[in-house]
Amino acid sequence: MARRPEGGEGGGAGWPSWAVTAATVLLCLHIAAVVSGALGVPPSSELERRVADLFTWHHGLLDQGYAYRYYAEPPPTPVVLAALHRADGSPDVEIRIPERAVPGPPMRRQRQLALANALFASERARAGHRHEGEEEGEGSAGESWLARSYASYLCRTHPGTSGVTLYLQQHLIPDPRQVLEKTRATGLRFDLFDESLLTTPRWIGDFPCDGL
Repeated sequence: MARRPEGGEGGGAGWPSWAVTAATVLLCLHIAAVVSGALGVPPSSELERRVADLFTWHHGLLDQGYAYRYYAEPPPTPVVLAALHRADGSPDVEIRIPERAVPGPPMRRQRQLALANALFASERARAGHRHEGEEEGEGSAGESWLARSYASYLCRTHPGTSGVTLYLQQHLIPDPRQVLEKTRATGLRFDLFDESLLTTPRWIGDFPCDGL
């Protein structure tokens, strides 16, 4: 990394040599972690995976241990469904996370995907505890603090809501052959939101707003 000249028309002194060295080392470390993470995703050699494993702490610290290889082999996408029950008896308000069309920069959709993934991982962990024999109850695997947090937020941001019911479903990845066959048969674009690609919603819990 080149050191900025001291003084001159640019104004201000350049970085001290120790700061330049530290910044260079950190940048090299980050680049090595990104490259090794991308190369370590299967299909990869044992050497590539071993090198990638050395940077596991880095990926966890920066939350960047996913989305490599451009989603070449993506798992199903978790989807959170929320039914907001209205206090005045009007029809429920349905909310989907992530939304099908998220306004604003793409990062907003990525953030919504992270919320859905977090709840999915939480529920899977609770299911694992229940299979190990943990009893249902307050503070145990029978209560999802993350689901309660989501419901509490929805209650606060949607005045007039008396309660929230949360569900989880998965958006499956279509087989490329299925897409090709259907496109050829109909002459239309393949519907990525076809009902056949969505699993049956699984109930997570009912959360009254006055108890959150």
